[in-house]
Amino acid sequence: MHKPFEILEQWVREGRITIAESPETLDSHLDRMEAAFESLPGHLPDGELFDFAMRDVKALGWSAGPLHHRPPLEIQPQNDEAEALRVLEEFLRNGNIDVEDSAEYIEGSVHPHGRLYLNDLRSGRFSIQAHLDLHGLNQQEARFVLDEFLLESVRAGFSCVRVIHGRGRHSHKNPILKENVQRWLCTRRLSRHVIAYTSARRCDGGGGAVYVLLRK
Repeated sequence: MHKPFEILEQWVREGRITIAESPETLDSHLDRMEAAFESLPGHLPDGELFDFAMRDVKALGWSAGPLHHRPPLEIQPQNDEAEALRVLEEFLRNGNIDVEDSAEYIEGSVHPHGRLYLNDLRSGRFSIQAHLDLHGLNQQEARFVLDEFLLESVRAGFSCVRVIHGRGRHSHKNPILKENVQRWLCTRRLSRHVIAYTSARRCDGGGGAVYVLLRK
């Protein structure tokens, strides 16, 4: 007959396993616990019964030590919206916002190698030799004036000019004149003379103007 637990007695003798407590020891513990519960008075309310059960418990030494004196923390009411506006105003006054990180920034490489000049162009490393302001013109007038201005700049041997198109704040949706200037710079008539364009630096109009790099 198979007896799977027969080897346990041998393992105990060899010390391979240890029985923590014998059944007699466990019975003794249970008897003491039952006697302790039977000795508790049943007529006391919960609070007094707890005090009676804890009568022999001694407090730990560390609990008797003095507490460090700490002044109460004063909590000031906060106005989240006013605080956010204050931080934004401080950032706009002292922060350095790059135009290329804003939604107004535009750039384009009209000539195949125009992308090689974009970093220098947006950084203002090219000297501005002429500028044109398109404010107050309708689309037809703006296109004619832009064409004539760029062609005259090429004839004069200018390399970089600035065109002010505005931010389109009076447009219903998108800045119409700004979008048209991008499209006109890429037309067949002007693309022969335009290498690349980028939004100007803040000191030159930011998102309301573009630098135009011309072919000599």
